[in-house]
Parts: sequence; structure tokens; C-alpha cells
Amino acid sequence: MSPLLFVLAMKYFTRLMTVAGEQPLFIFHPSCKQFKLNHLIFADDAIIFSKAHLPTLQIVQSTLEMFYKVARLRANLEKSPIVCEGCNSQLQQQCLELIGYNDGCLPMRYLGVPITVSKLRKLKCHILVDKIIGKMKQWSIRNLSFAGRAQLINTVVFGMYGFWGSIFILPQEVINKVNQLCKNFL
Repeated sequence: MSPLLFVLAMKYFTRLMTVAGEQPLFIFHPSCKQFKLNHLIFADDAIIFSKAHLPTLQIVQSTLEMFYKVARLRANLEKSPIVCEGCNSQLQQQCLELIGYNDGCLPMRYLGVPITVSKLRKLKCHILVDKIIGKMKQWSIRNLSFAGRAQLINTVVFGMYGFWGSIFILPQEVINKVNQLCKNFL
């Protein structure tokens, strides 16, 4: 699909979700209520927020169906989990049956970073550290000069580190680990 057409389709999806959020039976997620935030979109990735409330989920489901009828774009059921946190197992099962998506849990990944309700801990940053280690292993098989290694660290490693650092407050242990990896590679 043309990128411009896709942007227009996502704009339409945003309008549909805004209208859904204005319906009296729609209940926002408690953390999103103040901002009336019920979804986020980045390129072809979307995340929808709401309270685990069956009438609200019916509104979301009908909105997604309306979007499909117009744009012919539908969420991939295998890649799209529903995460019900803080509700009883009976309500969670009802939500899963109504929506039809897989059961998910936190932390989940969105745009390559973990999404969690609590402060980001050292263990949840292993994705970043593992990516950096993987890149350095790829680079180590090449015969790179000191300047080449420094350039890769400055562009690739600090790019990943900067991306994560702009989203989260990284634990000091993770910062120290990344610095140590860079020193050892250099």
C-alpha cells in the first residue's frame, strides 16, 4: 500500500477511536483517563488502552470491525495479544472470548522495547544489552581499525542506547554494563 494511503487510513482509525472514546459506555484505562488516551500508533503498530469492561471492549471490537470494512486492514490475531492486568480470572476469560485475541502478559514488547507498569528493572533491560552484545559479536569477526570500532560504537551502540534512554530511566547497572562492553570492544 502506498505510504500516503496508509497514513490516511491510520488517521481514519484515530478518528474512529476518538469517537469510540466519546461513547458513554467507554471506560478509559485509569492511567489514560486524564488524557482521554485510548490508543497509540507508530507506523503499522498500534496499541489500544481501555478498562477491562465488557461494554468498552464491545465498542473497541465494533470500531476495529468498522475500520476493517472501510480500510480492509485487520490486526494479526497471532501477533496481537490482549493484556488484562488487575482483574479477576473470570473477567479476563470473558474479555478474551469477546475480543478473540491471544492472552498476553506484562512486560510486553512494543516497538522493540518492554512495556511494563512498574519501573524498568535491570532484568528487563537484557534486551538492550543482548542487542549490543550481538552487534559487537558481528563486528568482532571483521578486521576493524580503532577508528572503525569507535565509529560503530558512536553510531550504532549509542543510537540504541539513546533510543532506550529517551524512553526509560535506565538502571545504573545497565549503564555500567553498556559502558564496559564499549570499553572492551574498543
